[in-house]
Amino acid sequence: MNRRRFLSTLLLEGTLLALTSACRPAVSLPFFRDRFASLPPPRPAPAEAEVLLSKAREHDRQMGERHLSPEGLVIYRIREEGPPTLSLADAAIWTGCYVAAEAFRWKVTGEREAAQRLTASLNALHLLLQVTGKRGLPARAFRRAAAPAPQEEGEWHQGEGDYQGYRWLGDVSVDQVDGLFFGYAIAFDLFEEPSLRRQIAEDVAAIAGHLLDHRMQIVDLDGRRTKHGDLGDGFFTEDLNALIALMIMKAACRLTEERRFEEAYRRLTVMGYPLRAAAARDKWWEYLIGTNHSDNNLAFLAFYPLLRREEDPSLLRAYRRGLRRAWQAVRVEANPLFTFIAQALLPGERDDAALRRATETLFYFPDAKRNTLIDRSGRRDLCRSYWRDRQGRLQSCRPVPIQDRPTDSFEWKENPYRLQGGGDGRTRFAGVDYLLPYWMGRYHCFLNPHQ
Repeated sequence: MNRRRFLSTLLLEGTLLALTSACRPAVSLPFFRDRFASLPPPRPAPAEAEVLLSKAREHDRQMGERHLSPEGLVIYRIREEGPPTLSLADAAIWTGCYVAAEAFRWKVTGEREAAQRLTASLNALHLLLQVTGKRGLPARAFRRAAAPAPQEEGEWHQGEGDYQGYRWLGDVSVDQVDGLFFGYAIAFDLFEEPSLRRQIAEDVAAIAGHLLDHRMQIVDLDGRRTKHGDLGDGFFTEDLNALIALMIMKAACRLTEERRFEEAYRRLTVMGYPLRAAAARDKWWEYLIGTNHSDNNLAFLAFYPLLRREEDPSLLRAYRRGLRRAWQAVRVEANPLFTFIAQALLPGERDDAALRRATETLFYFPDAKRNTLIDRSGRRDLCRSYWRDRQGRLQSCRPVPIQDRPTDSFEWKENPYRLQGGGDGRTRFAGVDYLLPYWMGRYHCFLNPHQ
């Protein structure tokens, strides 16, 4: 290749790289992640208007009226017309997150309603374990029914014995257990009611014991591992699962004070789980195939109980390194849940710019969540990426403002760059994704009660 051709090729490749880099989602490019200056200036929330508090009250009201079953399970998706929604495969994780939200609310306000809802939803988590009839195996969801319904999707079973009046959804995943333990750990710390703390400890011991008895795998009624139930140390096991496994055993050790869980946690640390946990997020292949935003959410839910309980300095350094790595990958997204977790657990690394952006997201979060059809792909002020996300959807180069995104069951597991989504507007979603960061932010004093 002659010199002229070489320089021409280099110039062409450089031009293509510049063009494509300009239209990649921010999360995919390390050098773009901290460029808040590239985003539109924040629109500050009035400091004394109590907009955030009023919004929390509204979502609390909607939870009580529409999104809690009589047993306290979160019905995160409801249809206002037609047959009821039975595809509630994530009821366990979002009920765990709601338990955490109500525990924070109780600690901040001492409100009787917070204690009542916390108690009810903790009992729902307990019922998730009891209804399956197999010790330590939680259901994904349950409902009162004496027979199958035509709308059922997934592995539904009829309860037996005392629970024969219930239908329950099986094939539980590590995602659901992650959310359960997140809620258990926070409620145990913040809600000092002896009988409920005993119940939490018993449920935690049952689930963690099930994992120990089955080589860190979730085994279903048929004796087989569930589809996404592997927390073992296999070659193909995800690093994220190492993080979740450590969190589960650390929580079980602290909440139950049983030696078997302490020994199991030590074994995991010797087997190299902390190094894998530190690498749980910001995976290089996601630059090519798209970010798994749901895994970001699972990682932050796991980091919070783990870091709050770890006392060993070397392990703390490893876990903080992992959290810092995960945080830098999402910092530009103005995600209040991730921001508050990172700021609470990374001492001496206060990020006022990120906190302002997180507060702005809460300020513009919708008061009611419907699946209204949204298409922002034609807006000239929203840069459109040449790359689609991992689901093949159109996306922006920069995080789309929260008020311009389609709504979904839990915002912080979704792609914040998405431009299209929604439906017929007749489905309502629970506001657990607002309540959890709001009350967590209040608890950690990142928000004040007058905002």
